[in-house]
Amino acid sequence: MNLKRRFQVFVLIALLFSTFGSGQVVSASSPASVPQDPIVINRNLNIWDATFIGFVSSAIHEKWRLELTEAHTFEVKANTAAGDLVPLLILQDANGVEVTRGTGSFITSQSAGTFYVQVQPDSGAGFYFMTLRDVVSTGPSVSTVVAPTSVNVGEVAVVTVNLNNVPPEGYTSAEFTCTFDASLVSVGTPVVTNFFGADPAVAINTPQPGALIVAIAGSNGNKATSSGAVFSFNVTALQAGETSIECAARVSQGNNTLTSLPSTGMNLTVNGSGPTATSTPAPGETPTATSQPGETATPTSQPGETATPTSQPGETATPTSQPGETATPTFTSTPAESATPTASSTPAESPTPTFTFTPESSPTPTSAPDGTLAGQVIAGKQVIVTLFSGNVAVTSVNANPDGTFSLVAPAGNYIVIATASGYLSAQGSANILPGNTTTKPTITLLAGDIDGNNVIDQFDALTIGMSYNTASPAAADLNNDGTINVLDLELLAQNYRDTGPTTWE
Repeated sequence: MNLKRRFQVFVLIALLFSTFGSGQVVSASSPASVPQDPIVINRNLNIWDATFIGFVSSAIHEKWRLELTEAHTFEVKANTAAGDLVPLLILQDANGVEVTRGTGSFITSQSAGTFYVQVQPDSGAGFYFMTLRDVVSTGPSVSTVVAPTSVNVGEVAVVTVNLNNVPPEGYTSAEFTCTFDASLVSVGTPVVTNFFGADPAVAINTPQPGALIVAIAGSNGNKATSSGAVFSFNVTALQAGETSIECAARVSQGNNTLTSLPSTGMNLTVNGSGPTATSTPAPGETPTATSQPGETATPTSQPGETATPTSQPGETATPTSQPGETATPTFTSTPAESATPTASSTPAESPTPTFTFTPESSPTPTSAPDGTLAGQVIAGKQVIVTLFSGNVAVTSVNANPDGTFSLVAPAGNYIVIATASGYLSAQGSANILPGNTTTKPTITLLAGDIDGNNVIDQFDALTIGMSYNTASPAAADLNNDGTINVLDLELLAQNYRDTGPTTWE
């Protein structure tokens, strides 16, 4: 009985491995049947660090649904359990568009959303063990996701940039520098999410082909406090090839310091080639010759025409009369000069009488003593304080580096205005009393009014983007460190949409 049982087990094992070993279907000799699309079986991936079992062949594929509630960097790995299967894993987004793939495994970073892992044979057929593992990062990072990873010339892929493992204290701003092969793809305008809150300040710069800078700062106290997608942009395929697309990041926590984060990118494959335009003259057309530098084109007269000579410099053209014409002489009459007599008479001198006048003594008038206006205006730039009487500037003074100032003016009522390059102005009234010091309350100017129109808006942010990583215009260097970058945008964002002048009372 034991021998019979062993024989049955042996036969079952033999049948199992013969089925998976060949991967071939035995059929009778008959006309070949029309190939059918494989059946796709839908399953769920819902447990991290678990092992899942499946079976695929040329006729059966399996698609595993994966729900991410937040951004993850994860690994999917499949090992053959039985048969000659070489598993191919394809990650798809919610619309079924391929994101990435790998033979046997892949590691990827994705934002929150719905995804599918499709398992199919790269070759062979059989059972497989599949694991889903969350790749834990030791710290914050930035990841660049390209979907799909393969396009044809003229097609578009979407690039999404994510910040991962954002610390609890959050980020006030971030700067992303994206690189790619500009000969293979062109880049569209980035679209920013609400990662830094509603209505963030954004500056965009393309310093050179193959580079894109996107700077984002949370406005009016908003921060990035969780992981997720920060922005995305389209890339259009131009010609065949493969390019790496990666966005490096520097972040700020509001301490005027930028910290670089580790980054990962992805490759985009462009298939096919675009047409090359060649300029060919149309039939019947003759190319027009142009003179080379240093050559002078010589006009030629047409039959029946007579070339008219022109005088060269230093020559005088002599008019000639035509046959039948008589030259008419021209006479010029010059009047004779006549002397103009000048009569002069010297009157006889007469003595001038002298009078002596002694004025009565009178007191010398004295003006009222001047007064002093003092205070402190805080800004990251040089502050100028000016007194106005109506629309006329009476006097002004440059504040000290700490913003303190003191100016002397005649007693009276004035308008006082404090200004600094790139900042909203402050305005108030000042009553200066003779011989006394009037002190204005301390005030802080609001940074961000780069164009000087007393409004902090997207046009000021645009100036930062256009001048990124330069020192000009000086008004855009809000923190006065010699470089226009995301730290200046961060200062602007703190006062985004504010208007001036600020009331100074």
